[in-house]
Amino acid sequence: MKDSSFRTLLCINVALNVAAIVAVAFPTYSDSLSRAVESEPQPWLMSNMWLAGGATALLLSAWILGLVGLFFYKRWARTLALYTTGLTLLATPLLGTSVSSGIENALFEAASITWGAVLAASYFSSVGTRFGR
Repeated sequence: MKDSSFRTLLCINVALNVAAIVAVAFPTYSDSLSRAVESEPQPWLMSNMWLAGGATALLLSAWILGLVGLFFYKRWARTLALYTTGLTLLATPLLGTSVSSGIENALFEAASITWGAVLAASYFSSVGTRFGR
């Protein structure tokens, strides 16, 4: 993989994540569905907004730092990106019930796929050698 392709993949991932977050801000599902989800009991993590906000800020900061490090081929960036991904996967079930539209799902799925491609390319393609410098 060429360096330019790797960086393009990183940019596509950021664009997909931003588009998905924008889609979350403009839901296309019904009010009754939204109310039904709100009536569900909150998981313990979400009952403490300071803890939830702090954990989110920490994971988001680590993801952004890893993303920037990957863009500049920093040795530590692959490890940080991999650990951040693992921690996010472990933390996701603690968020509880959620509802999302089809467009949100499609964008988040596409972002997840491209993120997987970024991680795979950073370890298993010719780009991976750039991180050893």
